[in-house]
Amino acid sequence: MQVENFQKLMDTVAQIDEQGRKAVKATVRDVKARAPSWIAQEVTSVYNIKKGEITPSGKNSSKPKKMAGSVNVSGETIEELTITYSGRMLTPVRFGMTPKTAPPGKSYTLRMQVVKGQKKVIGRYLNTRTPGGPYSERSHNILMGTGNTKAGGVSAIPFQRMSRTRTDIKKFTTISVPSMITSERTNEKIMTRLQEETAKRLQHNLDRALGK
Repeated sequence: MQVENFQKLMDTVAQIDEQGRKAVKATVRDVKARAPSWIAQEVTSVYNIKKGEITPSGKNSSKPKKMAGSVNVSGETIEELTITYSGRMLTPVRFGMTPKTAPPGKSYTLRMQVVKGQKKVIGRYLNTRTPGGPYSERSHNILMGTGNTKAGGVSAIPFQRMSRTRTDIKKFTTISVPSMITSERTNEKIMTRLQEETAKRLQHNLDRALGK
């Protein structure tokens, strides 16, 4: 009788162990699918960028997206999970830049808002040039055409003229997606969110595996 009870106990332990492995596997799958969205929510609560620009399209999406950066999630266990972001420095166009194009023949002040609630002046253009006149030695950040005429394309971005040479210009950039994620403004919140959400998914999957 004692042998039978012991065997039942061992069978139960083995079952829990097996179900536990299934729960972990399901949790890793969940985190891989959902982590980019969790991270994007924390980033967009601080930075003035659209969530869709830093979240990959779903598998069933037929629309290609113009991403501000890319993300890769790898690992087969919770401990091994790695989330890697890459991306270049972004122009103010991604951060509510105004105006989007230079008003013909008019002066303008160029503004952007990288951090929500912090709108900043990044350049000014004074219409003082005369037709055929020389370029200035140095300019503020001013809008210059990109040559993109496609619908929804970016037709102008800020550049600074560095000398009288027409091609001696420097593009104005702001911050990259990886920098937004690792910044002091967001990193701690992101890590806390990932830990909390992963724990929730593990508990959910464990309860489900054990029939609770």
